[in-house]
Amino acid sequence: MLKSYGISGRECEAGLELLSSNADVGKIAWFYGEENPDDFRVVYENRTSILVHSSGKKIIGAEHLSAAALAFPGYQFKLSAPQGELPLLDGSAKLWKMELKSIVGADPRTCPLLFYNFPETETKFQTDTRFIKFQKKQNNCLQIKYTINRFGQQFSANVKLSSTKDLEKILLARSYIFAEELPKAGLSENLRGCGIVLGEGESLLFENEPAFHKILDFLGDITLYSGILPSGYFEIFNGGHELHHKVLDRFFLKLL
Repeated sequence: MLKSYGISGRECEAGLELLSSNADVGKIAWFYGEENPDDFRVVYENRTSILVHSSGKKIIGAEHLSAAALAFPGYQFKLSAPQGELPLLDGSAKLWKMELKSIVGADPRTCPLLFYNFPETETKFQTDTRFIKFQKKQNNCLQIKYTINRFGQQFSANVKLSSTKDLEKILLARSYIFAEELPKAGLSENLRGCGIVLGEGESLLFENEPAFHKILDFLGDITLYSGILPSGYFEIFNGGHELHHKVLDRFFLKLL
């Protein structure tokens, strides 16, 4: 079991077990053991993703684990989360990946990621000045340009994903918050070790780590139903979970 604080500031733990080592799609069985385990929906609430099962059970903060599972195509895992909330750990997906690796008992295989095609060739989701633009491009590839521009600081990252190897840097990127946002964020002091506060002198792991973390969140959000990624090009400016879920609701739910 991995233990840490969840986004609520409470201590929580979660455990994983191998369910299948020869599956068509690698993913997490979030509600394994429940009647109709796949009968759940994803909502955005209180700064994070929440999975709500038809039984009423919830799982809070699943996006980092969902992204880590992309590194293990062909493997499926079942989750145990007694508190209904996943620990933030160090704010990255690194420790989730290490836990999945220990269960598999081998290094993740470098192999192609799985993709599906959006039904539209071009679209845009926008809230105020924040937006996500999508353009249909070549198959079997996901390109993302993610830019954060707040409080006079800008971070930007460009990635091209076609195989599991392309996930390595993304999974290392930690959660963050700008120091100017802290007074209104209402976050527990317990979360100080579960990410990084920008503007308080902490060192980034690598250049543009905050932008890479937003890509991590995006990948995690859009794969909560399945370990399959959309093929195409996304340009995202000051996005977040709320905009990510607009993409998820508009496109992926049509494919279920």
